[in-house]
Amino acid sequence: MSERPLLLQPGVLRLVLALALTGALLLARGEALMQPLLAPLAAVIDAIDPHHRVIGLTVTRSGSDTVLQLEAGIRRMVLTGGHVTFADPRARAVVVTPLAAFWMAPTVLIALLAAWPAQQAVEWPLRALLALPAITLLSLVDAPFVLDSHLWALHRDAHAPGSTSALLVWAAFLKSGGRFVLAGLTALALVALARHLTRRRG
Repeated sequence: MSERPLLLQPGVLRLVLALALTGALLLARGEALMQPLLAPLAAVIDAIDPHHRVIGLTVTRSGSDTVLQLEAGIRRMVLTGGHVTFADPRARAVVVTPLAAFWMAPTVLIALLAAWPAQQAVEWPLRALLALPAITLLSLVDAPFVLDSHLWALHRDAHAPGSTSALLVWAAFLKSGGRFVLAGLTALALVALARHLTRRRG
Protein backbone atom coordinates (compact mmCIF):
# COMPACT_ATOMS: atom_id res chain seq x y z
CA MET A 1 0.00 0.00 0.00
CA SER A 2 1.49 3.37 -1.04
CA GLU A 3 2.19 6.01 1.57
CA ARG A 4 -0.06 9.03 1.82
CA PRO A 5 1.37 12.05 -0.09
CA LEU A 6 3.13 14.60 2.10
CA LEU A 7 0.51 17.29 1.44
CA LEU A 8 -2.20 14.94 2.73
CA GLN A 9 -0.45 14.17 6.02
CA PRO A 10 -2.62 15.36 8.96
CA GLY A 11 0.11 17.62 10.37
CA VAL A 12 0.79 19.25 7.00
CA LEU A 13 -2.92 19.77 6.38
CA ARG A 14 -3.32 21.41 9.80
CA LEU A 15 -0.28 23.60 9.13
CA VAL A 16 -1.61 24.80 5.76
CA LEU A 17 -5.12 25.35 7.13
CA ALA A 18 -3.83 27.23 10.18
CA LEU A 19 -1.61 29.44 8.03
CA ALA A 20 -4.50 30.21 5.69
CA LEU A 21 -7.04 30.95 8.44
CA THR A 22 -4.63 32.96 10.61
CA GLY A 23 -3.37 34.91 7.60
CA ALA A 24 -6.92 35.71 6.53
CA LEU A 25 -7.86 36.81 10.06
CA LEU A 26 -4.86 39.11 10.36
CA LEU A 27 -5.42 40.60 6.93
CA ALA A 28 -8.99 41.40 7.90
CA ARG A 29 -8.53 42.32 11.58
CA GLY A 30 -4.80 42.95 12.01
CA GLU A 31 -5.25 46.67 12.61
CA ALA A 32 -7.94 46.18 15.26
CA LEU A 33 -5.91 43.44 16.98
CA MET A 34 -2.86 45.71 17.13
CA GLN A 35 -4.69 48.61 18.80
CA PRO A 36 -4.60 47.17 22.38
CA LEU A 37 -0.85 46.53 21.98
CA LEU A 38 0.09 50.08 20.98
CA ALA A 39 0.40 51.44 24.52
CA PRO A 40 2.55 48.51 25.78
CA LEU A 41 4.74 48.73 22.67
CA ALA A 42 5.26 52.47 23.20
CA ALA A 43 6.11 51.83 26.86
CA VAL A 44 8.75 49.28 25.86
CA ILE A 45 10.33 51.73 23.39
CA ASP A 46 10.52 54.37 26.13
CA ALA A 47 12.04 51.80 28.50
CA ILE A 48 14.75 50.52 26.16
CA ASP A 49 15.75 53.89 24.72
CA PRO A 50 16.63 56.65 27.18
CA HIS A 51 17.58 59.04 24.36
CA HIS A 52 14.25 59.22 22.53
CA ARG A 53 10.71 59.73 23.76
CA VAL A 54 7.61 58.38 22.09
CA ILE A 55 5.24 61.12 21.02
CA GLY A 56 2.82 58.86 19.19
CA LEU A 57 2.52 55.27 18.00
CA THR A 58 -0.34 54.62 15.60
CA VAL A 59 -1.58 52.30 12.89
CA THR A 60 -2.07 54.25 9.69
CA ARG A 61 -1.95 53.99 5.90
CA SER A 62 1.07 54.69 3.73
CA GLY A 63 0.04 54.39 0.12
CA SER A 64 -1.54 50.96 -0.23
CA ASP A 65 0.13 49.59 2.92
CA THR A 66 -1.03 49.52 6.52
CA VAL A 67 1.90 50.56 8.69
CA LEU A 68 2.94 51.17 12.25
CA GLN A 69 4.00 54.82 12.53
CA LEU A 70 6.25 56.01 15.32
CA GLU A 71 6.68 59.72 16.03
CA ALA A 72 9.49 60.42 18.47
CA GLY A 73 11.51 63.26 19.92
CA ILE A 74 14.93 63.51 21.59
CA ARG A 75 14.99 63.66 25.38
CA ARG A 76 18.74 63.20 25.92
CA MET A 77 21.85 64.16 23.99
CA VAL A 78 22.76 61.62 21.28
CA LEU A 79 26.41 61.00 20.39
CA THR A 80 26.88 59.31 17.00
CA GLY A 81 30.29 58.94 15.38
CA GLY A 82 31.63 61.99 17.17
CA HIS A 83 28.58 64.10 16.27
CA VAL A 84 26.38 65.44 19.06
CA THR A 85 22.63 65.83 18.59
CA PHE A 86 21.26 67.90 21.44
CA ALA A 87 17.85 67.38 23.00
CA ASP A 88 15.36 69.78 21.46
CA PRO A 89 11.66 69.74 22.33
CA ARG A 90 10.89 70.87 18.79
CA ALA A 91 12.72 67.94 17.15
CA ARG A 92 10.56 65.25 15.58
CA ALA A 93 11.30 62.07 13.68
CA VAL A 94 8.68 59.87 12.04
CA VAL A 95 9.42 56.27 11.01
CA VAL A 96 7.09 53.66 9.60
CA THR A 97 7.25 49.92 9.03
CA PRO A 98 4.68 47.49 7.57
CA LEU A 99 2.18 46.22 10.11
CA ALA A 100 2.08 42.80 8.43
CA ALA A 101 5.73 42.21 9.34
CA PHE A 102 4.85 42.10 13.04
CA TRP A 103 2.19 39.45 12.52
CA MET A 104 4.62 37.02 10.86
CA ALA A 105 5.88 35.42 14.07
CA PRO A 106 2.40 35.00 15.65
CA THR A 107 1.08 33.50 12.40
CA VAL A 108 3.89 30.94 12.24
CA LEU A 109 3.54 30.19 15.96
CA ILE A 110 -0.18 29.46 15.66
CA ALA A 111 0.35 27.32 12.56
CA LEU A 112 3.07 25.24 14.24
CA LEU A 113 0.98 24.74 17.38
CA ALA A 114 -1.89 23.55 15.21
CA ALA A 115 0.28 21.23 13.11
CA TRP A 116 2.33 19.59 15.86
CA PRO A 117 0.88 16.17 16.82
CA ALA A 118 -0.57 15.90 20.31
CA GLN A 119 -0.42 12.79 22.49
CA GLN A 120 -3.67 13.67 24.25
CA ALA A 121 -6.64 15.79 23.18
CA VAL A 122 -6.34 18.05 26.24
CA GLU A 123 -3.06 19.40 24.85
CA TRP A 124 -4.91 21.40 22.17
CA PRO A 125 -6.77 23.79 24.54
CA LEU A 126 -3.63 24.06 26.68
CA ARG A 127 -1.64 25.16 23.63
CA ALA A 128 -4.31 27.72 22.78
CA LEU A 129 -4.18 29.19 26.29
CA LEU A 130 -0.38 29.28 26.32
CA ALA A 131 -0.30 30.90 22.88
CA LEU A 132 -2.00 34.10 24.07
CA PRO A 133 0.80 35.35 26.37
CA ALA A 134 3.40 33.97 23.94
CA ILE A 135 2.02 36.09 21.09
CA THR A 136 2.18 39.18 23.31
CA LEU A 137 5.77 38.36 24.25
CA LEU A 138 6.77 37.87 20.60
CA SER A 139 5.27 41.25 19.79
CA LEU A 140 7.14 42.97 22.62
CA VAL A 141 10.55 41.65 21.54
CA ASP A 142 9.89 42.52 17.91
CA ALA A 143 8.00 45.72 17.10
CA PRO A 144 9.53 48.06 19.73
CA PHE A 145 13.09 47.09 18.83
CA VAL A 146 12.56 47.30 15.08
CA LEU A 147 10.85 50.69 15.33
CA ASP A 148 13.51 52.03 17.68
CA SER A 149 16.24 50.73 15.36
CA HIS A 150 14.79 52.91 12.60
CA LEU A 151 15.32 55.98 14.81
CA TRP A 152 18.94 55.03 15.46
CA ALA A 153 19.46 54.23 11.78
CA LEU A 154 18.64 57.88 11.05
CA HIS A 155 21.49 59.00 13.33
CA ARG A 156 23.85 56.36 11.93
CA ASP A 157 23.13 57.13 8.29
CA ALA A 158 23.60 60.85 8.87
CA HIS A 159 26.72 60.80 11.05
CA ALA A 160 28.37 57.35 11.14
CA PRO A 161 27.58 55.31 8.01
CA GLY A 162 28.67 51.71 8.32
CA SER A 163 28.61 51.64 12.12
CA THR A 164 26.35 49.30 14.01
CA SER A 165 25.04 48.47 17.48
CA ALA A 166 23.39 45.63 19.36
CA LEU A 167 19.98 47.15 18.64
CA LEU A 168 20.62 47.38 14.90
CA VAL A 169 21.99 43.82 14.81
CA TRP A 170 18.92 42.49 16.66
CA ALA A 171 16.54 44.32 14.32
CA ALA A 172 18.43 43.03 11.28
CA PHE A 173 18.20 39.49 12.66
CA LEU A 174 14.44 39.80 13.12
CA LYS A 175 13.91 41.20 9.63
CA SER A 176 16.11 38.59 7.94
CA GLY A 177 14.29 35.53 9.27
CA GLY A 178 14.74 35.81 13.01
CA ARG A 179 11.00 36.15 13.48
CA PHE A 180 10.54 32.63 12.12
CA VAL A 181 13.31 31.30 14.36
CA LEU A 182 11.68 32.86 17.44
CA ALA A 183 8.28 31.51 16.44
CA GLY A 184 9.69 28.01 15.97
CA LEU A 185 11.53 28.00 19.30
CA THR A 186 8.46 29.36 21.09
CA ALA A 187 6.27 26.69 19.50
CA LEU A 188 8.67 23.96 20.65
CA ALA A 189 8.61 25.34 24.19
CA LEU A 190 4.80 25.59 24.29
CA VAL A 191 4.30 22.08 22.88
CA ALA A 192 6.68 20.68 25.51
CA LEU A 193 5.03 22.68 28.30
CA ALA A 194 1.51 21.60 27.28
CA ARG A 195 2.66 17.97 27.18
CA HIS A 196 4.32 18.30 30.58
CA LEU A 197 1.21 19.85 32.15
CA THR A 198 -0.96 17.13 30.64
CA ARG A 199 1.23 14.39 32.10
CA ARG A 200 1.20 16.02 35.54
CA ARG A 201 -2.57 16.35 35.35
CA GLY A 202 -2.89 12.68 34.45
